[in-house]
Amino acid sequence: KDSPVFFFLVYRVEEAKDSSFQKVLQLMSREGLYKNIGLDPLKTVDVVRMLSFIIDGSPSIELADYIYKETGGNPFFIEELMKSLETNGALVWEDNKWIFDKDKKVVTPSSLKGVVERKLGMMDSEAHSLVEYAAVIGRELDFSFLRDITKMNEGQLFDLLDEILEMRLLRECGGERYCFSENIIREIIYQKIPGVKLKHYHQTVGEELLNIYKDNIESIIEELAHHFYLSKDRDRAIEYSMIAGDRAKNAYANQNAIRFYTQAIESFPKSEIDKREIKEIECLKKRAEVLNLVGEYESAIEDLEEAINKAKTLGDRKWEADCLIEFCRIYLYTAHYNDAIKKVEKALKIHRKLNDKKGEANGLNSIGIAYWYLNEYKNALKFYKNSLKIAQEISNRKLEAMSLGNIAIVHWNLGEYTTSLEFYKQALKITQEIGDRQTEGRAFSNIGLIYWSLGDHSTSLEHYKRSLKITREIGDRKVEASSLNNTGIVYANLGEYSKALEYYKSSLKITREFNDLKLEAMSLNNIGIIHANLGEYPTSLEYHKRSLKITKEINDRKTETESLVDIGNVFLETNDFSKAERYCNKAYSIAREVKSKSLLAEVLLCLISLHLGKDNLKKAKIELKRILSLAEEIDSKRIKAEALCLSGRIYTKEKKWNEAQSSFKQAIEIFDELKNRLRLAKVYYYQGLMLKEFGDKSNAKKYFTKAIKIVKRLDSKGWIQTIKEACE
Repeated sequence: KDSPVFFFLVYRVEEAKDSSFQKVLQLMSREGLYKNIGLDPLKTVDVVRMLSFIIDGSPSIELADYIYKETGGNPFFIEELMKSLETNGALVWEDNKWIFDKDKKVVTPSSLKGVVERKLGMMDSEAHSLVEYAAVIGRELDFSFLRDITKMNEGQLFDLLDEILEMRLLRECGGERYCFSENIIREIIYQKIPGVKLKHYHQTVGEELLNIYKDNIESIIEELAHHFYLSKDRDRAIEYSMIAGDRAKNAYANQNAIRFYTQAIESFPKSEIDKREIKEIECLKKRAEVLNLVGEYESAIEDLEEAINKAKTLGDRKWEADCLIEFCRIYLYTAHYNDAIKKVEKALKIHRKLNDKKGEANGLNSIGIAYWYLNEYKNALKFYKNSLKIAQEISNRKLEAMSLGNIAIVHWNLGEYTTSLEFYKQALKITQEIGDRQTEGRAFSNIGLIYWSLGDHSTSLEHYKRSLKITREIGDRKVEASSLNNTGIVYANLGEYSKALEYYKSSLKITREFNDLKLEAMSLNNIGIIHANLGEYPTSLEYHKRSLKITKEINDRKTETESLVDIGNVFLETNDFSKAERYCNKAYSIAREVKSKSLLAEVLLCLISLHLGKDNLKKAKIELKRILSLAEEIDSKRIKAEALCLSGRIYTKEKKWNEAQSSFKQAIEIFDELKNRLRLAKVYYYQGLMLKEFGDKSNAKKYFTKAIKIVKRLDSKGWIQTIKEACE
């Protein structure tokens, strides 16, 4: 006691049990010779710090979250699991940072298996069986459920749980609930359970869940699907897996939906469930729908081919036709539009032969979509209107609203915004009457797009917010992504670039979850426009070219044209007229094929700027007449204002000062009304140039000052420099 010597001893509580060391501790405790310091698991913030030391950098949120959940904050487990992640390629060094692939299968380190096996070896057989049951139940469990499935009395069960707690395999989570101290421990225990015993455990747990929740089975569908699938109870595995798959599909939890549908499909061969063949076809079709959404097109096609073959064997023509229409959707996603039309035409023949009006209307809508993708708008309208007629005849309100919405989209593409709005309002009214929240959310998003096209930004934002509210409530991630992208467009036009980028990037993140290449290309293009507005031209070109690459891959001619125009505009900003001309000409060629007035207008604006840059007034004036005419036809204030600004620039070159002044004044009024700050600044700049050339340097300076005040607020570096040079 009197010697200034301290011993620091480290030991595992479970390994000291019933050992000579434990007896020594007891003797020392009587005389107060030692202080016991328990080492608690690391908290989340400490796990992040430890990971930052291991990888010599900041860990991603996904990595830190995964490591904490798997290890429970156990430092030894953290080190060993990190080694395993790197060994198995789930953690790789790429582009000067660590990339974590959470979907990569990770082999459990043998060092961790050894720790768990040693603990299990110290327990008696009853405690061992109990912890195995716990591993089958899941990460968390409660005392009463354990008692019910093991049929043990409470005293015996508490004693066994105390033994397991002492081994630190489980810990108390409040009340009479227990959980595994580390998720990886549960995985190791679960993997060690022999096959026959494992089936028995899952069957017992499934049966007990059915017994306890017999009046509320809906709340445990996913658990029932899981346990009966692993217990090889085929009939019940199919029943509950299909319901769980439908739930996940409707919630856009695509990977879970695929997993549940796969469980059902694997259970069909040895099942005796009623109408087995029809349910198998249905399940294959549903899995194909989800596989299509996540971009696994080959697997989706395999499922549909199998479903069609089974339908033909049964002689069920309706299921055959429905699967053909689903085939069409895959071809639409992969830009095989003519193949899509051929598939639907086969389906239509069957539906008409069966007098299946609903199926026929769906088929007509699908062909309309294919022609819409092909930019053959007249053909698309014809099929949409035929679908609408049938929907109204059979009083199918949902199908009626869908057809009205599709008709509205075509009119929007044609620049006929007022007509488009009328059709969308009809569609919205129906969706609200029948309580179709999903279609209602889409309608609000698309109506917002029309108001944006008409220059009414506040009403546009109002509709996008309503769309986002609905889509988030019901979990419609695809439309949420579209609404986020469209909201970004509005903020971009208002000059709120940081907000716009925030919305675009949120949209981009979701589109990549679903592999929606069309929307991904649009988002990339929009991000490119923001960087161009900020004067960050190399970054802008990078995003535009990524968008262009995707549009070519999926044959999206409309977005391809937009990307080409935007790349042309970037080269115009940097006075690289030869490259600008090359991209503008490509865009013009496609726009003429597409026959979209609004798209052609965008191309003409770019071409007129190009002709002005090259001092080719004759060509600029010819195209100006066309653009002014188009602006009236499509009723677009923005296009009209852009054309007026170009008109002012042409009059300036011709030294027609009054006409130039009048054109600039009208453009300023419209851009001011639209709250489009950057374009307003550009008009001020060009008016300043006109006044400077006219010799009115005093007023020229006023307009330059107005312009530079705006671009500084927008932090548009390129235009700040341009206007400063004009002031000199």
